[in-house]
Amino acid sequence: MELKTQALDRLLEALSPALAAELDRIVDETCQALEQDFQKRLQAAVGEAEASFIASAEAQLIQAVADAKETTRRQVSEELEKLFEAKLADTVTQLKSDASGERARLQEQLDRWRIFAETQRELAEASSQAEILARFLMLAQPFAAGLGLYVAKPEALTLWKSRGEGIFPEIISEETTDPQTYFRPIELRGKSIAAVCAVPPFQADALDFLTTSLQHAIEVFGLKMRSPAPKPAVTSQANTVPKTPSAPGEAPVDPKAHADARRTARLLVSEIKLYHERELKEGREHADIYRRLQKEIDLGREAYKRRVPAAVLVAHDYFHEELIRILTENDPSRMGAGYPGPMNSKDV
Repeated sequence: MELKTQALDRLLEALSPALAAELDRIVDETCQALEQDFQKRLQAAVGEAEASFIASAEAQLIQAVADAKETTRRQVSEELEKLFEAKLADTVTQLKSDASGERARLQEQLDRWRIFAETQRELAEASSQAEILARFLMLAQPFAAGLGLYVAKPEALTLWKSRGEGIFPEIISEETTDPQTYFRPIELRGKSIAAVCAVPPFQADALDFLTTSLQHAIEVFGLKMRSPAPKPAVTSQANTVPKTPSAPGEAPVDPKAHADARRTARLLVSEIKLYHERELKEGREHADIYRRLQKEIDLGREAYKRRVPAAVLVAHDYFHEELIRILTENDPSRMGAGYPGPMNSKDV
């Protein structure tokens, strides 16, 4: 065995340097080939890994984007649904509120029209100017915090009555222009006879309507008081039942005609008192009422004579009675020496 090894060694030593160089070359080429193959395989593996990673990343990204879109869509849908529900609820609430407000407004307008209609009826049914004014104050009160009704005097407007809040001066000028208050004069035959004053808050349009109604009511009432009494209906002679002639000097008794005459006299005299309280007060103090109010008393007497049937005028002077009762407070001496006294048949 040792001999074989030695023989091999001698053989190797016998090899030429050229062979050794060839072997080194072969080894180097083999190493290079292996290195190149390794690099190729490595690059291929890296490329595959990169491609796989990119594909996986893209897939993950796509999935993430899809998930994000779905999440966002769901969140947006939920938020939109909530917003829609909230908006719908607000809209329904607003519509209900608007409907309620409109219903309330319509009800208020209806109530106002009812009051207006009631005002026309109430004022038309009043039996005196004082009652007309009192009813006006009551009916107009809902449309102002406070109302004052003034009547015209020779020098200014004097407070007659007031209702509600506010302090109204006893005397004001017809030229009142306070922008914070409502002021409107009432005219009759071109002459200012009264005025309506209101303190805020007030509804000017409603007060305008009511004040106009008041003015018309006073005009109509004045016309009724000054118009001649209606003539009795003519009865057919065939249907007339003969009546027993009255005794000489005895006027036929008609209770209704006498009651109407007394009422007419009371209204006319009350109207004089309403618009001339200051003159009446001074006339009572100085016992010269007729001198101070002669024009008004004579006009009232003429109106009374036009309204009352002649038979009643001859029978009784209710106008004189009401003058004494209302103006003098049952003290005839207060009328003064110039007062002509009760009417009689020759005045008719």
